[in-house]
Amino acid sequence: MHMGLRSRSLRLKMSDLSVLVIGGSVTGGGGVGNDPTRAWHTQLGSTRPTVKYKSAINPSHFLHCTERFVDHSHYDVALFDLSANMFGATSEGHLVQLVERIRCLSHAHSTAILHWPGLITRGNATQRAALRSGATLLEVPHGPELYSRDRVHPNAQGHARIAERVRLYLATVPRNATSNDNRTDCPVPSHSEACFPNALDLPVARTRAGEPYHWKMVDDSPTPDKVHKFGWMSTTPGANLTLIIPQDDECGAMVTLAYLTAPDTGPFRLRCESGCTCSSIRMAHQWRVFPFPLVMGKEEWMGVCADCNRMKTTKETAFNLLRERREACRVTVTTLSSRRVRLDGLYVQVPDETFTRYTRSPPANPTQRRFGTYALRTDCETLGP
Repeated sequence: MHMGLRSRSLRLKMSDLSVLVIGGSVTGGGGVGNDPTRAWHTQLGSTRPTVKYKSAINPSHFLHCTERFVDHSHYDVALFDLSANMFGATSEGHLVQLVERIRCLSHAHSTAILHWPGLITRGNATQRAALRSGATLLEVPHGPELYSRDRVHPNAQGHARIAERVRLYLATVPRNATSNDNRTDCPVPSHSEACFPNALDLPVARTRAGEPYHWKMVDDSPTPDKVHKFGWMSTTPGANLTLIIPQDDECGAMVTLAYLTAPDTGPFRLRCESGCTCSSIRMAHQWRVFPFPLVMGKEEWMGVCADCNRMKTTKETAFNLLRERREACRVTVTTLSSRRVRLDGLYVQVPDETFTRYTRSPPANPTQRRFGTYALRTDCETLGP
């Protein structure tokens, strides 16, 4: 065996592996009060994984500006916990793409897909995605006694069983990504997108000197000498910050705004200026997953987890934007209290035909249907009602 591979293999068996977890609502504590501190990934012994999750999405969510989910390029293991999120016929292909892209960006030498299907889930898309992507499939016992009352998420015992299976995997860690060693030509998205993961780069409008008034750039990192955590922050009620939204030729875009949620953060409102129309994303539990236009920052666990607001983390909301003019659209963020608001990142994506077709079909509201009808047009100044 080549000495470099041998030493790498030995290191992968150590308990202090660098592990990246990409997941949905199960990863976020679904079934145990939507509390991620009680989820399976907190039960891995001395392994402390980096966890990225979003509830009520399918794998395509992570294909948008994927680099924001990978904070360094020397992970040992990448785990995907999206089996309960395989909504729609395209989920299998999207999961395959996601595994390949994350594997390349993270340089993970081992990748695995957890198989925890909801009791109402049908088909074997997860198993096929594992086979197509070359990832290890981690089958988890999922009898009825391991499910919460919603019949989708694991209860506390189910999370413990998932953790047990993952610990077994991490104890051996097969190497299944040798072809990606030192690879730099990672797969790129087929659609147009603009990514601003660093608040320093946000396209903030500054028409007059001193703008945005009552907002300031902060670095909330506890170790700024090692890593930065920049954000635009305000504690002034009614303070406005306007973002100039970059778009391609298409009239429609999906806009994602990243913001801090913590015990001391407050609500804000999003507003599109004249000449552009914004609408909420059409999906189940939209107000909880992608709140718009009012963002409280606590929607994900409101009415579910009484003390989850103790956590400090970056969350995201998203909305549709339809441009009806030649110029770029502007979206204004307005603070609604003296509790701080911090904006961390912005991501803009041209939707695909699958998304627009879904958005314009019943029971979408009129604004959503109009977005779905015209989003992929390029003659933005002549859109119909």
